[in-house]
Amino acid sequence: MCYLLITDSIPMKTRVLVLFVLILSIGLSCSSKSDSEKSTFYLDSNGITIKCPNSQVGEKGIVNGIEYESVDRDLLIQRLDEGSDLTQVCVSLVTDMSAIFSRNPFNQPIGNWDVSNVSVMSHMFFSSSFNQPINVWDVSSVTIMEGMFYESQFNQPIGDWDVSSVIFMRDMFNESPFNNPIGDWDVSKVTNMSQMFLGSQFNQPIGDWDVSSVNTMGHMFYESPFNQSIGEWDVSNVTYMNAMFLRSPFNQPIGNWDVSNVTSMAGMFSASQFNQPIGHWDVSNVRGMSMMFSASQFNQPIGHWHVSNVLNMDGMFWDSQFNHPINLWCVLNILDEPEYFSEDSPLTPENKPVWGTCPN
Repeated sequence: MCYLLITDSIPMKTRVLVLFVLILSIGLSCSSKSDSEKSTFYLDSNGITIKCPNSQVGEKGIVNGIEYESVDRDLLIQRLDEGSDLTQVCVSLVTDMSAIFSRNPFNQPIGNWDVSNVSVMSHMFFSSSFNQPINVWDVSSVTIMEGMFYESQFNQPIGDWDVSSVIFMRDMFNESPFNNPIGDWDVSKVTNMSQMFLGSQFNQPIGDWDVSSVNTMGHMFYESPFNQSIGEWDVSNVTYMNAMFLRSPFNQPIGNWDVSNVTSMAGMFSASQFNQPIGHWDVSNVRGMSMMFSASQFNQPIGHWHVSNVLNMDGMFWDSQFNHPINLWCVLNILDEPEYFSEDSPLTPENKPVWGTCPN
């Protein structure tokens, strides 16, 4: 509401002039509301995102001469199936984007979408052709990004995304060409990173990530070119590291990792280039070490490892380069030499454990 007050103490001519000026200025001020206050559809302050949080499904509005339609998940899928121009829909009402473009050739520029209310993006672009800029998306409400770009063609910058609410990143870039910087991401709430970069092209610095909440990293860099420093990661809550670097060129120092809660290291460095000191690792909770160093370059001292809880060492050094003394290992739980334990490796009989015993 706008008010105007003129007192009798002011001369008539002055009052008329003042009245005219005030009416003009008040008219301008009363009409100077922002676009977001005047219209259900409006352009965000970033100059890109189209918003309509107070709209009704199917309602239409015009922004900068272009007509947009407000959609929920069902209507969005319908418009997609119809082959509509999805750059002219407003998705402010959508909360679930899971598998929206799964196995779809869709590749329209939808960087103007308002995804600020979306909480689920699992498999959103799974096996799709999508490869458009979406770096300005507000993904701060998303909690699940599992398989989001799995087997997709996506390779665009998304380093500015606020992923601080995300819990699941399993398979996020699995088998994708993605290789853009994401080192500044806040991943402190993520609990699952298994297969995150499996078979991808990713090889960017992520050494500053806070991975202290992650409990599984199985197959994380399996068959990827990743070879960046991650030696300062806090992996104290991780329980699964199976096949983490399998068939990868990774060869960075990680000897200071706290792996005391890890239970599975099966295939962790199998067929990898890894050859760094890890002799001080606390592996006392590990149960599975099968194929851990098979066909790998690893040849470092690990004779002081506490492996008394390990139940499976099948193929642990099969076809590897390893030949250091491990004859003092406590292997009470393994009565006979495991299958293919050191077959086709240089490990000599005198350096092998004495099965079924605990020398120390």
